[in-house]
Amino acid sequence: MARSILLLATLLFAMPSAASALVVRFIPAAEVNSSIITLNDIVHFDEESPLSIALGSKHVAPAPKPGQKVTFRSVLIKNRLLSSFPGNDDIRWIGAKKVEVVRSGITIGPDEIQLAIADYLEDRAGDLPSAEYSFVPRELPLPFIIPTGNLEVEVIPADQKVIGSRRFSLVYKVDDKIVKNISVRGKLKALAQVATLTQNVRRGEILRPNMVQMQTRDLSKLRTPCTNLHEVLGKKLTRSLRSGTVLDNSSIDFPPLIRKGQLVKILINHNGMHLTATGIASMNGKQDQIIRVMNSGSRKIILCRVTAPGLVEVQI
Repeated sequence: MARSILLLATLLFAMPSAASALVVRFIPAAEVNSSIITLNDIVHFDEESPLSIALGSKHVAPAPKPGQKVTFRSVLIKNRLLSSFPGNDDIRWIGAKKVEVVRSGITIGPDEIQLAIADYLEDRAGDLPSAEYSFVPRELPLPFIIPTGNLEVEVIPADQKVIGSRRFSLVYKVDDKIVKNISVRGKLKALAQVATLTQNVRRGEILRPNMVQMQTRDLSKLRTPCTNLHEVLGKKLTRSLRSGTVLDNSSIDFPPLIRKGQLVKILINHNGMHLTATGIASMNGKQDQIIRVMNSGSRKIILCRVTAPGLVEVQI
């Protein structure tokens, strides 16, 4: 009986240090989202306590690039962290001898790139000529991985007018930080109905319905094609053209939208602000033609683009 009591007492006195110690168990594999690996990412604690919270927040190492892996030896992590806790014997380190950490990411492949450009063209449909737009890349970048987070993609055409662009730049931002820039070359198609001659027409002839028909053509190969049949009928040609030629606005004698001496409204676009002023046209002006206009207030001559009857625009 005395021996049993002595053995039990010995066990009781031997257990407290182990039972009260914080157990830190290394896991063999972990996945992280951020650029820093903490101890919390690669271990499990047997309890939540001030010690485990403080220990878990400690930085272990920088995380690898998105989609890549890194392997650590558990004993090295343990020894480095214990140097910050001198004399602390209330921790038991167990578990995997090695920990493999992979950083998660967002994979961007050819489909995502083409979709981003297609979405951009769709968003711009309101301020572009009416057409069916499609971009055919010459070649696509290899898939790449970017960090997880709030993703934004900015698409920038090589030409501000979009039509005629042979390259699109894509800027990838995660949480408002630029993480990737790429450039995609290719061919932008803009298929639309345009006025086309059905026969040879001499300079000065009046365009009649039997001379013109609408056909589908690629706007990216044309300068300023006529897209409205009713606007060209009854107008004169400024030069002789062959059958099958797409009618260009420069080939038709349109009456001027603005006449010399006319009072016009000047629209000024500057840093996203829209200002207006009045002026007097110093010359006749047709659609999209650049003319000289005298500002009524400053009396200065400025160059403006004709945008509508009585309206001109100047870009600063």
